Amino acid sequence: MRALLALLPLLAAACAPLVSPLGVAITAGAVGGTMATQERGLDGGISDNALALAINDAWLREDPAIWRKVSTSIHDGVVVLTGSVRHRETAARAEAITRSVRGVRRVENHITVEEERGLGTLAADRLITTRLRIDLTLAPSINAVNYAIDTVSGTVFLSGVARDQAELERVVARAKNTPGVRDVVTAVRLRSETLPEPREQPALAPTLSASAATAETPPPR
Repeated sequence: MRALLALLPLLAAACAPLVSPLGVAITAGAVGGTMATQERGLDGGISDNALALAINDAWLREDPAIWRKVSTSIHDGVVVLTGSVRHRETAARAEAITRSVRGVRRVENHITVEEERGLGTLAADRLITTRLRIDLTLAPSINAVNYAIDTVSGTVFLSGVARDQAELERVVARAKNTPGVRDVVTAVRLRSETLPEPREQPALAPTLSASAATAETPPPR
């Protein structure tokens, strides 16, 4: 049953153009059921979703280029940043803005600095993520709903909460064995680890220089 709940959002996303109001309600129920089975529970999942909205809102207000290029995975207030940008200043700025959002406990910055990914690379990354998500969901010894997966240029970034070290090792092994994976980076914490307290809100880092911001943000079309 747990595996079925976890697969429902994936199946709903694949059929997104065909979703009716009833389908939306079913999808929402599936997501709610999935959060309820995670280690953080339904309340924790809702809090993390609210935090994700606040972070994205801050990015949009401070630097829309970050909102377009950077992704978040959040578990119990621990934020993992992934994505690909052209300038180190953009990656640093994304981290600084994220730390400024109330409720963030810790930020792990795994943003890469490289040329923008082409459509072929994006499609390959999405395929890796989907394959690994299904593999973990069907594995009887892994609670897949506790893990977030993001793939950037063949590198898999794992975040979330592992029940123990043995489960984490099984997850990493399956990720490494997924076709197309070049490397695996884990920001997963063990369930036994104590969560850090939310940070005080620091001042934001300086904005990008005009030349860097112009290079990062494509011209209007």
